[in-house]
Amino acid sequence: MEGILGRIVAIVLGLLALAAVGYAAYNGFSNSKASDVATGVTTVVENARAQFTQSATGYTKFTTANVASLNTAGILPSTWWNGTNAIDPWGNTVAFAAGAGGTSQGAITFGGGGSETQSQCVNVAQNLKDYVTLKVGTTTFTTAAPADPVTAAAACTGAVAFVLTFQ
Repeated sequence: MEGILGRIVAIVLGLLALAAVGYAAYNGFSNSKASDVATGVTTVVENARAQFTQSATGYTKFTTANVASLNTAGILPSTWWNGTNAIDPWGNTVAFAAGAGGTSQGAITFGGGGSETQSQCVNVAQNLKDYVTLKVGTTTFTTAAPADPVTAAAACTGAVAFVLTFQ
C-alpha cells in the first residue's frame, strides 16, 4: 500500500512540475511577443525618421497603400512582412499614415485583433518611448504623461488597438 501511495505522489509531483514548466514557458513566450512588438515598432519609427524626415513631402507617403515600398526600403522589420502586408507579432495587419501634424508626423496602427493579452498590452504601452502620442484604445499617452502600470492596465481592456504618432 505504501508503495502505491509513493508512486501516486511521485506521479502527481511530476505532473505539477510539468505544469510549472509549461506555465513558465507560456509566460516567457508571452513576454517575448510583447518585446517583439515594442522592438518592431521602435525599428519602424527609427527607419522612417531616417528616410522620411529629409524628404520634401515629409511623411505624406508613409501610408498603408505604400507598404510594399516601405518594406523594400527597409523600414519594416523583416519578420513583419508576409509578402503582401505588414503584420505585427500578434498577427494583426499594421497600418501606416501621416500623423495629425501632417507632413511632420507619421502614425503606426497595430494590435487590436484580440490575440494580445492584457499583460502584453501593458508591457508594450510601457516600453514604447519617444512618441508624440500613443493611443491605447481610447486612452492617449504623451511623453509628458506616459503610461504607468495602472493607467496602462486600465487602457488595455479588451482587444484594443495602438496608434503611435511620432515626429
